[in-house]
Order: sequence, then structure tokens, then C-alpha cells
Amino acid sequence: MTSGSGPRAQPSVLSVLSVLSVLRHTMVFQLRQQHILSAVIPGCVVPAALCLATLLARGPHSLLTARQIELGCGVLALWSCAIWQTGLILREELAQGTLPGILTRRTGLGTVLFGKTLGTALRCALLIAVTIGCVGLLTGEPLRIADPAVFVLAALATFGSALVLGALLSCLFLLTPAAMRIAEALVYPMSLLGGMIVPIRLLPGWLRQVPDVISLRWATEVLTAAAEGRTQSAAAWLCLGATTGGYALLARWAFGTVLHRARERGTLALS
Repeated sequence: MTSGSGPRAQPSVLSVLSVLSVLRHTMVFQLRQQHILSAVIPGCVVPAALCLATLLARGPHSLLTARQIELGCGVLALWSCAIWQTGLILREELAQGTLPGILTRRTGLGTVLFGKTLGTALRCALLIAVTIGCVGLLTGEPLRIADPAVFVLAALATFGSALVLGALLSCLFLLTPAAMRIAEALVYPMSLLGGMIVPIRLLPGWLRQVPDVISLRWATEVLTAAAEGRTQSAAAWLCLGATTGGYALLARWAFGTVLHRARERGTLALS
């Protein structure tokens, strides 16, 4: 039985190794070719301006602490970075005429796109973390983490959720030339409804259920609890996992649908 299972297991191992190799090469390639401004603007300029303006506008009776504002601004900047990086990678492949070739490869678009997005998003996340920390120091409100171990775990879950959500919304970049304008417009309702920098209890009653389906609302909650040393909410973790999983399923369906329609219209090779 052992000898019989070996030949079947070997192709599976080789397949996993080939996928990992593609992920590593695409991630390194994307990091090398990315322009410095493409990393500095979403990773430093945007979170610094957002966090600084929000902290300076905070009054003595603010419903949010400085720590909540810093974490909320960081999560919002990470989501914005994820959708922009994923979408712009798709547009770049489309403009260069390489997207049809990627679709015919054995690894497929998902692996290549994930590798490239992972590299840029990791760099962006590190820049956001450093930027938020520096803004906190400059404003006299340093970001202190009460439970570093849980905070790291929550940060990893937040990063993964932002990537999946960005992948879902990046389908717009294959559907319409106006995708960049649509992506810009999505940032504003997300900042209001995501519970990241605007308390949910300030929303109108008929809107307070909307943030429940936004994964980053739960990500902000578990991050803040870890930073403040509060007991973690099992419901928040379950909702974070459920919404992220739902986004992943929707992203898989959306990519398949979008690419099928694009092939039918003959637009994949057009810039």
C-alpha cells in the first residue's frame, strides 16, 4: 500500500512546490519593479495625513481614544492599499498584454496575482505600521500594545482579510476603465461604515447593522482589544473569520465570472 500511494502523492507535492515557487518569484519580481512612490504614498503619506488629521481633531469628549484612532486609521489605510495594489497590478498586466498569457498558465491568474499582491501589501503594511507609530510619537500619543502576542495574531488576521477584500473589489479593474474612480469612491463609505474611525453608535439606527458584514470592523475590534489588554470577544473573531471566508468565496466566483465575460467580449488583450 505504501508503494502504491507514493506515485499518487508525488505529483501533489510537486504541485505544491511549483505553486510556492511561483508565489516567491512573483512576489520578488513585483517588489523589484514597483516604483518607490507606489509604496510611499499609500504606506506613508495617506496613513500619516489621515491619522494626524483625526488625532488633531479629537476633542476632550471624543468617543474614541487616541489608540483606537491610530489603529482604525492603520486598518483603513491597509484596506485602501490592498484594493489599490491588487487592482493596479491587474490593470498593469492588462495594459502590457500579459494577462491573457497568465490565464493560460497552469498556475493561473490567482496564484500570480496573489504573489504580486502579497509582496506589495507586506511592504505597505510595514510602512503603515511605522508611519502610525511615528505619528503617535509626534502627537504625544504613542501607540502602546498591552498584549503583543494576541495583537500579532490579530494583525495577521487583519492583513489576510484586507487582502481577500481587496481581491474581491479589484474585479472592477477588469470590468471598466472607470475602476479607479469607483475605488476612490469606495474609500469614503468604508471609512464611515467600517467602524474604524467613526463609532458605530453615531450612525443612524437603520445603518448600524451594515458594519456587521464588513470584516475590517471586526478586525479593528480584535486589534483594539489586544492593544488595550481587554478580554477578546469570541464573537468578533468568529465574525472576522466568517466575513473573510465569505469574501473569499465571492472573490473566487467574481473572478471566474469577470474573466468569462471579458473573454466573451474580447477585451483581455486591450489596454
